[in-house]
Formats: sequence, C-alpha cells, structure tokens
Amino acid sequence: MRFPQIPNIENVWDSVSIDALSPSTFSWVNRGCGFAVLLQKAVKSFKDNSLSLPSGRSALLGTIIHKIYELTIKGELTSITELKSKWEELITEKKNELASLYPTLRNASLNDYDKRNGAIRYAMGIMRNKRFEPNTRNGCIVLSEKWLDCTEIGLRGKADKLILDNGNVDIVDFKSGQVTDDSGVIKTEYCDQLHLYAAMCQYLSMGTPRRLALVDIDGEYHNVPFSMEHCNLLLSEVKDTLELLNSVVKSKDFMTLAKPKLGMCSICTCRHICKYCEIPADSYYQTISGIVSAIPSTNMYVLQFGNITYYVSGLNIYNVESPNDYIGKQLSFVNVIRASQTADDYTYRVTENTLVYEQL
Repeated sequence: MRFPQIPNIENVWDSVSIDALSPSTFSWVNRGCGFAVLLQKAVKSFKDNSLSLPSGRSALLGTIIHKIYELTIKGELTSITELKSKWEELITEKKNELASLYPTLRNASLNDYDKRNGAIRYAMGIMRNKRFEPNTRNGCIVLSEKWLDCTEIGLRGKADKLILDNGNVDIVDFKSGQVTDDSGVIKTEYCDQLHLYAAMCQYLSMGTPRRLALVDIDGEYHNVPFSMEHCNLLLSEVKDTLELLNSVVKSKDFMTLAKPKLGMCSICTCRHICKYCEIPADSYYQTISGIVSAIPSTNMYVLQFGNITYYVSGLNIYNVESPNDYIGKQLSFVNVIRASQTADDYTYRVTENTLVYEQL
C-alpha cells in the first residue's frame, strides 16, 4: 500500500471563498476555532473525503442512535428484534465506510453495547407510548435531514427534522453531546443554531416557527423559546462572520482565527494539516508530523521536526511498497501513542486507530 497524499494547502487559498455557513459552523467560528473552518473548506476543494479526519466515535454513534429514534418514531421499527438488527446494520455500514475511506485505519471500532441498550430501551418506550409520526397526517408533513439552501442570506445546511403543519414549522435538532451547560441551562450555541434554522425556514417560506427543540442522545426533548429579534441579530452576525472569514483568507493572517488553547485540537478533523495545532503532552493519542530522515527497518520511521527527532514504530503492519521512497518526504501520523507511557521522550508507535498521510 501507499499512504494517502494530501496536496499542499498553501496552494489553494487563492481559490477559497466562503459564501455560506451551516448553523453549526457559524457557532464554531464564533465559539471555537475559525481557522479549522477555513481548513475544512480548503480540504473540501480537493474533492476527496478521505483527506478530512473522521468524526469522533461518540459523534458517529450519536448519529446512529438518533437514526434509530427517527425510524422508531416513523413506525418503521416496531420490535426489539428489528431495533437490534437495524443497529448492527448501521454500525456495519459506518465501519465499511470508514474502512473504505481510511486504508491505514486497522480497526474502526464503533460498537458500544451500553449505548445500544440505552437507545433500544428509549426506542421501546416510544413504541409503548405510540409516539409515531407518519410522513403525512392531516396536512402535516415530516421532513428528515432536509437540505436547506439559503446562500443569499449566507446560510445553508441540513435540518435534522422539520414538521410542517398548516403554515407552521417545528424544528428539531438532534445532539450527540451534552445539551446543557454545568448549570443546567441549554447551551447558547445550540439555541443559536435552532434560530438560524428557523430563519432559513422563514426565508424559504416553509412556515412560521412554532416550536424549536433539541433532542439529546437519551431521546429527551429540550424546548427553546423562539425569538424573531434573536433571529435578526444572528443573521447580521452571519453576514459579519462571512466578511471576516473571507478577509482572513485574502490576507492569510490565519493566526487571528486560530484558537489552539481551547483544548479542542485533539478532536479537530483538520489537526493533521494545522500548523497551529497544540495537543496536550499528556493526551493518550497524539498527532505528529515531520520529514522522514531514516527508515532503519520496515517497522520504524525516523522523522525530523525542527530540533525534535521522532521515532515511530509498528509500521510493518501496513506492508508499505518501497518504504525508502518516503525518505525526505513529510508524513503526518494521527492517533499514535507513546511507546512507553512512563518515558518522557519522542518515541511513538502506531495503533489500530492510527491514520497516516503524506504531505505534498
């Protein structure tokens, strides 16, 4: 095999422009790392999904769990046997997708039977309470994963669930993470996201927002009061954010948007190509990059990064064709661990979750 190649990001910035944001991306620019958003846009210009790292295991499982809930609410799953079968089907489907996209990922381990059993218990509760929602009922239309394109106002994205009912629209957004903050209040960014979906529905004349709700990973609903004033304020902020992003791309002053101190670098899907990435030294999984200076054996590569010399072992599991061809090339290793958890050195080894890329 050969390691996947990532084209030089620096060569694409002149062609990158941002004309619209999804509600979740808007939130991340303002409360997270704006540079990550620009990197994601740059990577997408290569039209190769394998160049972006996969989402974390919890997020992938969250998507599957909410799919189980959605199918149960629609009445398409009606027994515990069907629930278990659908769970295994969705897990296998996602594992096959990951294996196809990431050839160095040795074990796309996703299954979590505690979460599966919890999801099934909640789905069985839906069945007992007969909380089914047909696609059409008395003029009511239920839309799942509905794509909304409102580029004219700087927004586009996929709404998890919309219920259109006699000129009204209910908006439901599924979340795999914690919906509330430490004090039990619904997170501000999630309220903003629902209001932006409401603005999109209004722009597309889909109806007047009637109910905004978040559904957490346990299937519980959290209602968010709708405010037209807040919608208008957010639309103004979206416009300002787009202007900021495009001005940074033009000036290439990326440090103004990079926020590595937030502690989110370790789960960023662009950490393998980010020059500002900072992962705490005590994190179990590390991302390292450097120029290959030597390959003592097919099992070990030696990388140079400035004054740091990395030693990465365990590579014989990949059966790389002509490994010496990588001498002088830059490689990035995602999800490696220290060869010794007690030694404070730069010796690492690959794991079943490691991803390897060649940087062009």
